[in-house]
Amino acid sequence: MTYEKTRKENPLQLTVEQHFHTAHAIAKFYNTNGNVEVKDINTGEVLHRNKRAKIFSTKRNWDERAEKGFMAQIEADFHNQIDSLILGRPRDDSAISKYLALWRLRHKFHLERSSDAPLSGVDGEYLTKKQQEILEKRGIGYINERAEIPARQLTGIQIQIGVDQLMQTLGGIKWGLLHSKKSQFLCADCYHRVLFIPVSPVLALAGNLPDQELTDAEVSIANHHSVNSASQFYFGSYLEKCPIA
Repeated sequence: MTYEKTRKENPLQLTVEQHFHTAHAIAKFYNTNGNVEVKDINTGEVLHRNKRAKIFSTKRNWDERAEKGFMAQIEADFHNQIDSLILGRPRDDSAISKYLALWRLRHKFHLERSSDAPLSGVDGEYLTKKQQEILEKRGIGYINERAEIPARQLTGIQIQIGVDQLMQTLGGIKWGLLHSKKSQFLCADCYHRVLFIPVSPVLALAGNLPDQELTDAEVSIANHHSVNSASQFYFGSYLEKCPIA
């Protein structure tokens, strides 16, 4: 399903390009060329992309209320953690787990985009495009002229509820910090099955493991899991520096 475009020149500056994994987190893998190296699983091609590249985002998949509301708070809390990671220092495990839940759900809806949901016994609202965008900008929902709830409104609500549901199992996770002195970590487009979040070429968070230094062989095993976790791509600072077991 394609996304609904905004009015010409997007006068209310509604978010169109939405990252399922944040641009801030991707940028922590930047190499000296100011980008990351991305391995496209389908083509095998290695791409050189910055954090704003289309491969890292979806288009207007959830509404502005979600994007600028609860999602922004989860992202900010996670960024505060990954910007100050030190071996042996306490960290906010809940903030990390909540971000993993958000990442998983946004990626899920990126791969399986929802459709507008028809309502029975309800008349449609004949709002202009401008009126619809004003309501969305203010965080107010509406139904369209076909008596449907726009997919992005539903997706925003489903993700918000889904985060709370996933936190019932992720809420007790203790996140350990893994550090590599030489070899570099890969990062998958998402981690749906493992408790793992690479946060830089030499740092990764792992669920229910203690803080520790990793050998090159151990990093290669971690990268093996990243490759297996990836749906469409994985990336790193320099792929040649990322051994895979």
